[in-house]
Amino acid sequence: MIVVTGGMGFIGSNLVHALNQRGRSDLFVVDDLTDGTKFSNLSQADILDYAHYLDFPEKLDSLTEVPEAIFHLGACSDTTEWDGIRMMKQNFEYSKHLLHFCKAH
Repeated sequence: MIVVTGGMGFIGSNLVHALNQRGRSDLFVVDDLTDGTKFSNLSQADILDYAHYLDFPEKLDSLTEVPEAIFHLGACSDTTEWDGIRMMKQNFEYSKHLLHFCKAH
């Protein structure tokens, strides 16, 4: 299994499609699912599962299969975001959690 965070954005969805073209469909896509229009980026993609980014850390820790790779492309990239707590949680702490998971496995 391969995890792609930010998998419904422009870069992430193109990565998912490229992995599909290479025969990979065991893809776990993670993104902010509150914007339903982003689903159209993956309408033709073949994926295993998906999760909202806030639900993913718990799902990651309970997976029975350790991912072969994690492409971490997800982040709050809103240049007008001024909520420092949100930015640190969503970008820094989230990335740290993924890093610690990878180091442990």
